[in-house]
Amino acid sequence: MYRLNKILDAALVALMTYHLVISPYTKVEESFNIQAVHDILNYGFYSSEELMNYDHQQFPGVVPRTFVGSLVLAAIAKPIIVISSIFGVNLLQGSQLSLQSLVRGILGLINVLMLMRLRDSVNRITYRDKKSLRKGLIGFWFSVLLLCQFHLVYYASRTLPNFMALPLVNFALSKLIVGDLSGLTWLSFTGIIFRLEVGVFAAIIAVVSSLVFGQSNIFINVIFLVAGAVFGGCTSFVVDSYFWGRYLLPELESFVFNIVDGESVKWGTEPWGAYFGKYLFQLFRPPVILLLVVPGFVNDPAKVENDSNPNKKDNLLTHPARHSLRILFISSLLFIAAMSFQPHKEWRFIIYTVPIFTLQAANGLSNISMKWTLGWSTKLLTIIFTSLTILSALLSIQMGYISSFNYPGGEAFTYVNEIVKQQQQQQQQLNSSQDIFVHLDVSACMTGVTRFGELHSLNVHYDKTETEVDLNSFDFVVTNTKLNNSWTQLHTSKIFDRISIAMFVKILRAQRSDSSTIPRMLRIFVEDFINGSNEALKDLWRSTVVLKDYIYVYRNTQQEQV
Repeated sequence: MYRLNKILDAALVALMTYHLVISPYTKVEESFNIQAVHDILNYGFYSSEELMNYDHQQFPGVVPRTFVGSLVLAAIAKPIIVISSIFGVNLLQGSQLSLQSLVRGILGLINVLMLMRLRDSVNRITYRDKKSLRKGLIGFWFSVLLLCQFHLVYYASRTLPNFMALPLVNFALSKLIVGDLSGLTWLSFTGIIFRLEVGVFAAIIAVVSSLVFGQSNIFINVIFLVAGAVFGGCTSFVVDSYFWGRYLLPELESFVFNIVDGESVKWGTEPWGAYFGKYLFQLFRPPVILLLVVPGFVNDPAKVENDSNPNKKDNLLTHPARHSLRILFISSLLFIAAMSFQPHKEWRFIIYTVPIFTLQAANGLSNISMKWTLGWSTKLLTIIFTSLTILSALLSIQMGYISSFNYPGGEAFTYVNEIVKQQQQQQQQLNSSQDIFVHLDVSACMTGVTRFGELHSLNVHYDKTETEVDLNSFDFVVTNTKLNNSWTQLHTSKIFDRISIAMFVKILRAQRSDSSTIPRMLRIFVEDFINGSNEALKDLWRSTVVLKDYIYVYRNTQQEQV
């Protein structure tokens, strides 16, 4: 099965890129890191004067966040910017949405590469691969199951703190799977910098590995954990104290605010069982992976066959990764249970367990598919799970398409910038240079507006003031509020409202009246495909999504008269 890895890897990169391209904008949860990358690339960070231009100086957020991940992304993007400028492409000029996509693409590729590493790690410890004609079967199914998921791949390129941390988490898990306990160090390092719950996950793994399975020494595990926490804490303290202009450890302040002071409840609360009864089923839809974790748990991929026979030479030593997948799976369940005690819940808080659930499910599907020739029951099960996987993949693509309509602020921002550029061109023709002022309200900023999208021009000024302002002092306003007659509405951006199957109902009714309706429609799809077009299919797909007005672009009437 190894020969299929490159094809599956390319498909995973393509799927991540598909989501990035159709949804190029970002939401408010991603704003800190994406704004920080923009500021580092555009302003530098060598002086206090440069740091004063940073977005977090004006919009610090409820709690401080780390600059470590943003600094790494900017460091990777900088050489690409320099090389592009050599070939005459200035990514720092005008609107930088292409640069934003580049930065997101870098993060997405890193996340995908770490998932590939995780797959290769489980293939390395699979004992039966040494003698099997179908080597790498678990890794094969792991890649296939990744391709049928939505959240993990869609958000892989998004600068949420959880997905900034995820590459390091998967790197650490890849070490733990092969029996390398330094993975605990990487987990605690990641937890103290990016998300403290990762540190909780690391502690649970350390306890389960040592006290439940006896695969490690608890005292050595503690040393690994402390080492990562100290090194990560020092890194975060040095970097973030510099950028924030005061001594701090962001994750510690976040812990005090959200957990100790209990402020996280302001963003909503849910009962203890929400992760198990709601969010896991949202992450795995249909729940094919949840169905497969049980047969995956039965067999340990690192188990030596007939290891009860001490006369076998292969059985003299226990595999160093024995039970590692079971350890990580049980730890994931305990981690989710522990996170359930926090009243405020979000699916992204448990995203680190998704690759482990997927690995366990891949092991289960591998165990079933290997017995294909043993009887009709295994054939039937393999066909059922394969069909569910295909259905899940189709739902994932549809969910990605639906999600692309959740960024009306970004779409409206792009539109108003085109109008501003036209006005700038008119000013140049008249040898005039008047400043242009644009106001962006909170709703617009929360649904796609970032500094990357701004026109980096000296005479264009953007205002994101969250309190009440005098709108008459602006030339353009991007808002979700209807304005009076003194403003001219230029554009309306829509947001996803609901799914509709009305078109399919019409097609079925037409088919009842005319049996050639569906065959004729399929023929149109085929002819479009042959001619290099897919407009008919896109129109059908588009008909399944109902949108509603959300963001409006207005021009000041006085400006229009000028």
